[in-house]
Parts: sequence; structure tokens; C-alpha cells
Amino acid sequence: QHSTGFFYRIVSSWAFESICSVCILVNCATMGMQAHNGARQELGSGLESFLEISEHVFTGFFLAEFLMRLYVYGFRHFVPLDGDRRANFVDAVLVIVTGVLITWIV
Repeated sequence: QHSTGFFYRIVSSWAFESICSVCILVNCATMGMQAHNGARQELGSGLESFLEISEHVFTGFFLAEFLMRLYVYGFRHFVPLDGDRRANFVDAVLVIVTGVLITWIV
């Protein structure tokens, strides 16, 4: 665990947590718009392109967040032994499986 240094100051800051929370909310909104478009095919090509690009941007952001937290707190921070760690584990699985694997690999 790196409890000092540049990345620790970032991931332990209120600003970083706030930015991550806003990104989660905006990502949910864009996913809702994508789902709506998939069901109704009503969005224009410009907005559709924006949503596709935003999916990659959010995947990159959440991957960077995960990697910084992994570097600072270590692997043990993501082993689901208690409530907080279970939440961290679920976050990591979401980033890796639904983000990286589905968005970038599959």
C-alpha cells in the first residue's frame, strides 16, 4: 500500500471521489440514452456518435480510476472479505468485464 505520494493524494481526495461520482451519473444517463435509441432508433447520427465515443471515454476513465486505486491500495483492497471490499470487488468486475472486455475486446 502506497499511503503517500502523488496517486495517494489523488485517490484519497474529496475532489477525485466527486469527479468519479459525477462520471458515474453521466455514464448512467448516456447508457439510458443508448438503450432508448436501441429500442426506438430515434437519435440522430451526431448524438449516436457522441454516445459511442462517450462509452470509450468512460471506459478509459473508470479503468484509470481502478488502476490508480489498485496501485495505491494494493490487490487486497479488492478481495471481497467485508462490505467495503465487496463493493470494491464489484466495481473492479464491472470495469474489467462490462467495460474493458465488452467495450474494447468483444
